[in-house]
Amino acid sequence: MSDEIFREVDEAVRLERLRQAARRFAGLGLGAIILVCAGIGGWEYRESQRARADTAQSATYIKALHDLGSDASVAGLSAPLNPEQQKAVAALMETGRSARPDLGALARLRVASSDASHGRLTDALAIWEGIRQDAHVAPVLRSMASLLWCEWQLDTGDIATVRSRLSLLASESKPFAALANEQLAMLDIRAGDLKSARGRLTGLAQDYNAPSGVRMRAGGLLQTLDQQG
Repeated sequence: MSDEIFREVDEAVRLERLRQAARRFAGLGLGAIILVCAGIGGWEYRESQRARADTAQSATYIKALHDLGSDASVAGLSAPLNPEQQKAVAALMETGRSARPDLGALARLRVASSDASHGRLTDALAIWEGIRQDAHVAPVLRSMASLLWCEWQLDTGDIATVRSRLSLLASESKPFAALANEQLAMLDIRAGDLKSARGRLTGLAQDYNAPSGVRMRAGGLLQTLDQQG
């Protein structure tokens, strides 16, 4: 009888320990679930905040583009920016600093275009170069920045440097290949290599994958070169 009592007591003790362990592990499991849910909630909150910030920055960007307008010039000179346009440039510069990389790059590209059109070429070249070297920006935007840098250096920049950069953009797989080849032809003309220029321009004029504007300009330049002999 005493053995049975001791067994019953021992079994009761074991059961109580099991219940305590179960409660402890259940508490740990509940804590883990709470932590996971809190983490998910925090992530969703950050994402919603980021989405709202993106929406606000996109709206600021679009409004600034509208307020700034075009960089149309008369006799090669752009009119000074009015107060509203100056405010738009400031908004674009802030977007370029604070927005996500691609939207920020688009804002900086527009600021650089305005700078170049208003005689601040050194500032524009620095912006384009910064975008070109920014690994966080989409490759197509980096290529665009490089192309614009080269375009504004065609007349006065170092020929070897400009040619090297354009060559990286001129292969068929690149998004701005036709424009890069057009600029290479212009660079050939500047360097006096008319044979190479004619070859590039002929290829562009016959390339129906190239933008129509590029084909038309290539044909016009070929006629000019032929007239000059």
